[in-house]
Amino acid sequence: MLLIARDKTKPLERLKWAKNGLKLLDKAVAAAPNDSRIRYLRGRSAYRLPEKHFQRTQTVIEDYNFVLNQEVKLGSIDYTRLSYELGEAYRRIGRNEDAARCWTKLEQQTQDPEFKRLLGQKLQLLKGKPAVEHIESNESITSMLLKRTASAAGTVFLDWVEENKKKEERRERKRRKKEKKRKRH
Repeated sequence: MLLIARDKTKPLERLKWAKNGLKLLDKAVAAAPNDSRIRYLRGRSAYRLPEKHFQRTQTVIEDYNFVLNQEVKLGSIDYTRLSYELGEAYRRIGRNEDAARCWTKLEQQTQDPEFKRLLGQKLQLLKGKPAVEHIESNESITSMLLKRTASAAGTVFLDWVEENKKKEERRERKRRKKEKKRKRH
């Protein structure tokens, strides 16, 4: 479902498919919370989703930590990718010290000069920042849609009230005209 969501062009369809896919992954983790493969799959899927719309970074952190701590047979590339992405997930939500810890450990372990340079740049960006900083939470897409729907409904309602008010005023003028006409005759 998440792969189908990725290929949808309409945002609401994409959102629907993604949410259904996440629900299935959440149910799978609830049914088998110690299954590293399911946790890996859910974490990798949630990592790719924008935090401002889905608020799933904490899920990524939990799943990645679970997998990394299970001594599962991960290839060195997967271990490195998960550790790097775990640092990114921490950074996304303002947990700078945790991000720095992930990236420092990787920097010490890697022999790849390009990757070492990237990690150095990431760590440099965190210098001087507090261990934990408040990141403004962005509204979820559902919340934004609800607000827009409520606003649109409110506008329609106000237009309706205004139109009925005008109709009532016209009726009142007609009634007064008729009343004046009767009094004259």
